[in-house]
Parts: sequence; C-alpha cells; structure tokens
Amino acid sequence: MRPNRRMVAHMAAMLPGVRVNVDPEPGPDRGAFQIGSERYRMDPGITEYVLLARLTAGERHETRPVFLFCGQRAITNQAATRYLARHHERLARKHGSNSFVLLLKVINSQAYGPDVVELVGDVTKSAQTPLPAPAPRKTHRAE
Repeated sequence: MRPNRRMVAHMAAMLPGVRVNVDPEPGPDRGAFQIGSERYRMDPGITEYVLLARLTAGERHETRPVFLFCGQRAITNQAATRYLARHHERLARKHGSNSFVLLLKVINSQAYGPDVVELVGDVTKSAQTPLPAPAPRKTHRAE
C-alpha cells in the first residue's frame, strides 16, 4: 500500500490520530492502520479495512467537504465509494455538515469484490485526536 502525497497531507492535517504502516518490507503489520490505540491488520482478499471520511477544513460550515477514501488495497477504496453511494442520505441525516470518519471492513473481496462491507464503527474522535509521538529508537553505537 502506498498512499499518494495528497492523501498523506490530508491525513496528517485532518486525521492526526491515524497512522498507516507503509513499510515496504513484508510482515503482518504491512498496510495496517493504527487509529488511536487500535491496530487493524489486513488479510489480503479475506479481511481488509478502509477509512471513509467527510472532512472540512476550519470552522466554516459552508466550506466544501472533502471525501477521503483510504483503503488497504484498491478494492477497498471502491468498496467505500459504493458504501457512501448507498448510505449518503442516512450519513447526511446523522452527521449534517460535520466531519466524520468511519472505519469499514471489506469481507472476502477475493470472492465478492467490493460488495460485502461492514461498518466497524465511527472512529471520528480517535482519528482526530493526535497520537503520541513514537518513542525514539535506541541505537547502540561503538565509541
């Protein structure tokens, strides 16, 4: 998974409580989301996650929102887009012109594609609360 620069900028500015592991090395945390204190790892083709966010910069409610889809794989972005299309009226009633961040789980995309999606939860508060800075790595140097 490799988010583009615009995605990274939006997430750093508006979702300081979210980290995405973009380490190119294979491993269980590759592509994992950290939202607050929770970690969401993917099992490619079986269980994958995507953030669906409606974000506005500043306090003005007339500001045009940005819809952000940040998935662990391309198919999860498509799943979030379909979820928004199916549920936009309910989301508008619930959230009005406020920002929100939802975590969705895409189930068995290898069989069903982007069609089976579960709402894991509204993670707005966790996603907008800055994470503590990572602890500095201890290094051992020969003197």
